[in-house]
Parts: sequence; structure tokens; C-alpha cells
Amino acid sequence: MAASSRWRSLAHIEETLAAILLVFAFIVIALQIVTRFVFRDPMFWTEEAARYAFVWLVALGAAEGVTSRTHITMDIVPRMLPERVQLLLRLVLDLVVLAALLVLVYYGIFGAMRAHKVMSIAIGVPESWLYGALPVFGLLAAIRILLVMARDVRLLFDSGRPAVDAPSERYL
Repeated sequence: MAASSRWRSLAHIEETLAAILLVFAFIVIALQIVTRFVFRDPMFWTEEAARYAFVWLVALGAAEGVTSRTHITMDIVPRMLPERVQLLLRLVLDLVVLAALLVLVYYGIFGAMRAHKVMSIAIGVPESWLYGALPVFGLLAAIRILLVMARDVRLLFDSGRPAVDAPSERYL
């Protein structure tokens, strides 16, 4: 299996898992609304389960945002620069983001390990299940930003390169 095919498979798994988490959170919240307002007997675990699902959903979605470059940026000045300078600036900024993501992974692992000793009250699982989303997001986003950087390096040295500004283009 080619490397690009493996990354596409990983992206597909992430997107599928995010969709499942979204549906799960919706169902659990709807269940909470029905049991609270119709039956006047709320289920105590639904809020916490929905929160866990939502945190993981956001982590997976934010990692995808790195690939598609859909995170909010201030790009008025860079757009005035020549394409090659834009690419170089983007690579430098991606290196800064990569460094921040690796710090996030490092400290996120320690936070998740510390939280493993604490059990959630409502659903009875270790809090590390919640805090584990942070280093997982950092790792997935770091992998994705490395792939985006590899693409930008290829564009920098390719004479027949496409336009720099393709925010919705998938890099995987």
C-alpha cells in the first residue's frame, strides 16, 4: 500500500470516527432532553458521555482543519507577497505550529497520565479518556502538518506548480 493511500485511509478513519461521535453525542443529548422534560427522570450519565464525545469530536475535527487549512488565519499581508515568498512564510509558520503541537503532545501525555488516577463520577471511566484527546489531537495534527509541509516544499521547487491559495484542497 502506498504511503499516500495509508494517509488517506487514516484520514477516512478519523472522519468516520468523528461522524460516529457526532451522531452519538446527538442521540445522548436527545435522550437527556426526553428523559428530563418528558419523563421528569433525567439520566445522570448522558451529559458526561456527550461531553467526552464532543471533546474527541473537536480534537479530530481540529486535526482535519490543519490538512485543509481551514483554521482562522490573518492573511492580508502574506497575500500581497510573491508566491514563493508566501510558500516560504507558510513553511516557517508551519514549523512554529509543529513545535507547539509537539509540546502539546509531550505535556498532554503527562496530563492524561495524571488524570488516569481520577475516575469520572457519572460514567465511571478514567478521566484520562477525556484528557487523552489533547495529545492525540497534537499527534494527528503534527502528522498532518508534516504532510502539508512536504507538499509545500514540493511546490516550492516545482516550476509548474499550481496556485498557492487552495484552502479546501486535500493534501493527503
